Amino acid sequence: MNAEQKIQVIAHCFLDPTVRIGKGVEFESKTPVIQLPCPETIYFGLSRWELTKNQLDFPKYRRFCRRLFRPYADLIQQLVEKGVHIEIIGVEKSPSCAAEITTMGYRGGKIKRCEHKHLTGKGIFFEEIESELSQRGIQLKMSDHKHRNDK
Repeated sequence: MNAEQKIQVIAHCFLDPTVRIGKGVEFESKTPVIQLPCPETIYFGLSRWELTKNQLDFPKYRRFCRRLFRPYADLIQQLVEKGVHIEIIGVEKSPSCAAEITTMGYRGGKIKRCEHKHLTGKGIFFEEIESELSQRGIQLKMSDHKHRNDK
């Protein structure tokens, strides 16, 4: 494996838009990619409602995200040890897979029109990814890929 090799670790919906709620995300890469699983789809299914980060911030979902990522952390650790440059690409405004800007709002209760905000920060899954890699002594660049309609 070439020490100059680069690999992007990307959110699942970049290659599989069927798991996304709302508009799709266009993504192209000139480097090899590792596609992460979609934690929201695996945990809640395809018929889920739109969620915000604060709604996902509970211990059982965080534990689920950590378990889901561990095999990928093993692979990333091995690649980093071989000198491969890894970059993690998240989805801007995602409650789980944002690397830079996530969503907050919705407090629960009766169904009604809900407003939410976009705030600086990582989504739950990406926080758990960062934590797992940090425990292994791995610090990687994480950034969001913007929605095509937001550019």
